[in-house]
Amino acid sequence: MMAENNQKKLPLIVDLDGTLLATDTLYESFVQNFFSQPIKTLAACLEVRKGKAALKTALSELGGVETRTMPKNSELVAYLEAEKANGRSIHLVTAAHQTIASQISQESGLFESATGSSKETNLKSSRKAEYLKKTYPGGFVYAGDNQADLPVWRAASAAIPVGVKPSVARSLAAQDTPIEARLDGVTKGGSLRNWLKALRLHQWSKNILLFVPIVLSHSYDDPALVIKTLLGFIIMGLVASGTYILNDLSDLSADRQHSTKHRRPFAAGAIAVQEGFLAMLILIVGGVCAAFALQPLFGAGILLYLVTTLSYSLWLKRIALLDVFILSLLYAIRVLLGLILVSAVLSAWLLAFSFFFFYSMSLAKRHVELIRSDVAPNEMIPGRGYKPSDWPLTLNLGGASAVAAIIVIVLYLTEEAFPSGSYSTTGFLWAAPVLIALWVQRIWLLAHRGDLDDDPVAFAVKDPVSIALGITMALFVAAAILV
Repeated sequence: MMAENNQKKLPLIVDLDGTLLATDTLYESFVQNFFSQPIKTLAACLEVRKGKAALKTALSELGGVETRTMPKNSELVAYLEAEKANGRSIHLVTAAHQTIASQISQESGLFESATGSSKETNLKSSRKAEYLKKTYPGGFVYAGDNQADLPVWRAASAAIPVGVKPSVARSLAAQDTPIEARLDGVTKGGSLRNWLKALRLHQWSKNILLFVPIVLSHSYDDPALVIKTLLGFIIMGLVASGTYILNDLSDLSADRQHSTKHRRPFAAGAIAVQEGFLAMLILIVGGVCAAFALQPLFGAGILLYLVTTLSYSLWLKRIALLDVFILSLLYAIRVLLGLILVSAVLSAWLLAFSFFFFYSMSLAKRHVELIRSDVAPNEMIPGRGYKPSDWPLTLNLGGASAVAAIIVIVLYLTEEAFPSGSYSTTGFLWAAPVLIALWVQRIWLLAHRGDLDDDPVAFAVKDPVSIALGITMALFVAAAILV
């Protein structure tokens, strides 16, 4: 007991990346700067030729890294707070750059000092061990998380392993370093469940729009076109998943301040940002190559989709109303891609309906964010161009767009569908505008109540009422063709 009390009087040294934080500040610096100043960030990465310390310095000089909202190990924070309350000396010593170490220390209020890497020295592993032995000759206790910390623990009087892997735990045990405490709380790598969440496979439901042209052109009896559209659906899904990851990475800081988005895998630190960046590149580049292999014009359409969604993720989502226009355009592009795959004639009615309908749905998605925002009514929502008090505008524009979409579908029926001769009993088609109107009203009711938890199109795939309305409409359309 006396040895333990003497041990607790020793300075407590804490690592940052993967220990105090559930993320790595080097990769956070790269990602956060990349989406705000990509050219300068890539140029800064060339400094890696001079060593990792030079790279960290170059990225830190770009600034713009939000550390306050980075996910922290709550169990370790609670431990440090208790030790500080007992009068213990606590210090932050990290391989992260000095500017980040100082920033974290100032924000947390936990540390008496903060020491990080300089342009000349990467303060990691054996270098950190040498620094600590020299600075604390009377001994110290070290809290770390990975293989690189083993030399530091070897030099320490005691260790606090934080969420270490079994292999690291065995190596630490072999060193026979006394253990002061064992703490968990930092996620090590993304689980399958987290990856599925990050890829947002449920959002692939939006790509069902690719099948609209094959249905409206009555080409569903052609196996080759059906298979081609199905392959296009899969390719579109892979590319879309890549863009969802890109959007999450570009919006890390804003998501971490959001009431629900802070639980997203990258924002919460459940998946490392560098893993997400690599997955994004593989999905997008691989998807574009597959699209061109399927059909060159389809590949060009995928590139158009990418340019549009990248513009949205990097800049346009912060511009009020233009952001929802871009979202509706992304839906319309999906319909256009379906037309390309089946070589169908471009329908002005279909494109007009798609724009108004999806403009309304995009406004519904934004309306929910305004209704549920915990920001003061006249303050800007982080990462958006809106204030919560803007909700009457999104409500009125969304309702007007929904009505316009219904009018377009009625005009389409009377001007194109009925005279086409493709339907045996055209009267059954009148169910379409009625059922669409009912569904849109339901979406807006849920949106205004703040009960719409997902994108309206993705929500429809899981909602029993929406599914029932969809089946009913399919039966009426089938009746119009067959009866």
